[in-house]
Amino acid sequence: MEADTGTAQAGAAAVEPGINAAVERYYDTTLDLYEDLWGEHIHHGFWDPGETPGEGGADRHAATARLVRELVAFASVPAGSAVLDVGCGVGGPALYLADALGCTVEGVTLSAAQVDRARQKAQAAGLAERAHFHQIDALRTGYPDASFDVVWALESLEHIPDRAAFYAEALRLLRPGGLLAVATWTVRDGELSTDETALVAQIMRHQASPGFSSLPEHERLARAAGFADVAIADWTKAVANSWAPGFTGIPEVGGPRAMRNLARDHGVEVLGFFYAGPLMTKAFDTGVMAYGVLRAVKPGAEEPGSPAAQP
Repeated sequence: MEADTGTAQAGAAAVEPGINAAVERYYDTTLDLYEDLWGEHIHHGFWDPGETPGEGGADRHAATARLVRELVAFASVPAGSAVLDVGCGVGGPALYLADALGCTVEGVTLSAAQVDRARQKAQAAGLAERAHFHQIDALRTGYPDASFDVVWALESLEHIPDRAAFYAEALRLLRPGGLLAVATWTVRDGELSTDETALVAQIMRHQASPGFSSLPEHERLARAAGFADVAIADWTKAVANSWAPGFTGIPEVGGPRAMRNLARDHGVEVLGFFYAGPLMTKAFDTGVMAYGVLRAVKPGAEEPGSPAAQP
């Protein structure tokens, strides 16, 4: 399946150019850092109660790969699905879906550097026929209505300012009976104190995020868009180890000279990578930030005997 990339990219330039440009710069400049430390999965890990990261973060890759499998299980993603991966990163989850489940995956991201790396990984894994990657705004993809069996968004809604538009677009892109699978950073429901608001603002600034929604708000938005069978779950305890120093692998923040050198060599956006760990640890410990997942279904079913739309 190919999107109308000319239309999609023109639309991307017209929608939230400031935050989109910031997200693109952030992931272009941090790509090598993330990949060196975390490998192909640039997201939280998942542990059972009582488990902690191994010495030196030895189980980091296993934990992040497990989170992908847990989201597959939570959302009941069928084998062989046509999947849109919103915010595909360097392709780790998409390649798992294409390989282990035999899915056909279209990955979209704002970062050209991530697209290039994801395509390289797909080619090296022998999955280039089933996993395709594009630099496209997720709200302006250009794909036709009812193109996908699954819309998958793993830690990407943090960068999308209009989440109501995301849920509406996901509904449009799904075939009747199709699944939406979301895993996302969330903020505590209800009013925050002045100090809590300031902490969230720091995280937003360093992580190129326009803001966060609470998990109940995500549920409300999905229902308002027209989704049915909406289910949510709080995975905060399962993923909280992700910000332990042994897991993140983020080096200690150096002095002013070291920070200036990093900004000069990689761009100022890269500094957010180094500040993320302590900020998120504090936010998780105090309950200001959390981590949630959502599963929803597009109502309806294919007419008996009618062929499903093909990618």
